Amino acid sequence: MESFDSYILSVERFLSSFWDLIISSSVFFRVVVFIPFIFILCLLIYSYVSKRKIALFEISREIMLKKVPFTSILLADDDPHVTKFFSFFLKKRGVDVTVATNGKEALDIWMKNPNFDIVVADINMPKMSGVDLGAVIYKECPVVLMSADDQEVLEERGDLNKCHGYFCKESKSRDFLTTTRKAYDSWQLENNGKAS
Repeated sequence: MESFDSYILSVERFLSSFWDLIISSSVFFRVVVFIPFIFILCLLIYSYVSKRKIALFEISREIMLKKVPFTSILLADDDPHVTKFFSFFLKKRGVDVTVATNGKEALDIWMKNPNFDIVVADINMPKMSGVDLGAVIYKECPVVLMSADDQEVLEERGDLNKCHGYFCKESKSRDFLTTTRKAYDSWQLENNGKAS
């Protein structure tokens, strides 16, 4: 009983401090922070009490775990943060990810195992650029290039002539999914047409 009383006392102190923060804060804080916080808290309580999953959470989960059409990818980038992000993102969707830290390493991996469904490579890498890598293998499988550079500049330089798609890596997962899916599907359509 004593522990329950101390628990109630702790909750009361927390609520009192929280209320003091709200009263002393600006209108901006109340609107931008407090109202969304209360809304999310109410949703969580409703979800817990009703033991039902809220449709909003279900929809966001479906979007997050949206399937990709390929099952294996060769990912080449010298930035470990980028490769970690995309590896995590793709493994969540059941994709087998092989990582290379530069274009030469990616080409060596490709030569040993040319069975990847798609290759995604950074344009600016040491030893061999993504553009040079794409020029070697773009007839064998779909190649998507990524960079922080502007697409129009890359097109003018002719860097995107030997690839099947491009996205700015600042956009992370949003353009990645769209571009890789489009490149893979068009490659499959084109090559299935040649086979038949």
